[in-house]
Formats: sequence, C-alpha cells, structure tokens
Amino acid sequence: MTKSAFHFAKVLLELNITDKCIQESKDMILANQELQDALSNPAVKKSEKHAVIDRIFAGEIRSFLKVISDRDAFFMAEQIFDAYESVLLQSKNMIKATFSFVTKPDSDQLIGIKEMLCTKFRKADVLLELQEDPSLIGGFVITVDNIVIDNSIKGSINNLYKTLVWR
Repeated sequence: MTKSAFHFAKVLLELNITDKCIQESKDMILANQELQDALSNPAVKKSEKHAVIDRIFAGEIRSFLKVISDRDAFFMAEQIFDAYESVLLQSKNMIKATFSFVTKPDSDQLIGIKEMLCTKFRKADVLLELQEDPSLIGGFVITVDNIVIDNSIKGSINNLYKTLVWR
C-alpha cells in the first residue's frame, strides 16, 4: 500500500464514520467497476462526480469520497479501505490473523490460539479469520501479515522434500 493510501485511511479513521457506513461504501465501490471508473476519470467534471456521490452514498462518508475524487485518488479506493482496516486495528492494539485448518478448532482451542498470538505479537486482541483448507491434510497454518506459522502435514512434507532435494 502507498503512503497516500495510509494518509487517507488515517483521515477516514479520524472522521469517526460508523464501521457499517464504511463497510457498505467499500462493498458498493468494489462491486461496481463502472462506478470506480467514473469517479476516477479525470474527464468527468467534479460537479458530476459529486452528484453521483451524493445520490449513492450515506451522508457521513460523502465528504471524504468527494475529497479522494477531487484529488484524483479514487483509483486507489480499495487500497484506502484496506489501509483503513490496518490503521483501525493498530489503533485498537490488535492484529489480523488467518487460521487455515482441516478440522475446525473448538472454542477453547480458538481462545488458546488467540492468547498465543496476543503474547507472541504483544497485542491486546486478535481478529481471527477462519479458513478451511483440506489441502493441508492435517494440522493448521496461521498467517499474520507476512509471517507464516505452518504446523500442517502438507508443510512438513514440503520441508522434508526440500531437505531431501538439497542432499
């Protein structure tokens, strides 16, 4: 993500717009490529872009969307919303992790996983996204940003293969 996306994301956080409004706006923008193209197109007049924004989006986010449109930054709306999620988690001293599994863990195991991640990354809480992945054969994989904790059978087989190939 670019510095500009993070700058806009920080501004969006400071505006105290409801999470629901931000999510609905994000979904609407990402689901409609024609809307993105129109609001990103420098040939479309500002007044026309503003009219579209006023008609489609909730009042509390309109000004923000008009600013990114006026600054020719609407093309990176997806990056801005992704950066917003990151900035929001950071402000709450949280991390986002993906837990890929073959067998879904029970609630006690999930609590243990969250506690382990909080301790390891020194965070107050974890937003844990669960993802079933039968290709792991067994075990699990946890991904936090670019860090991968692979405790799967598939990962073990791959490591064994790499070890044997290097000999």
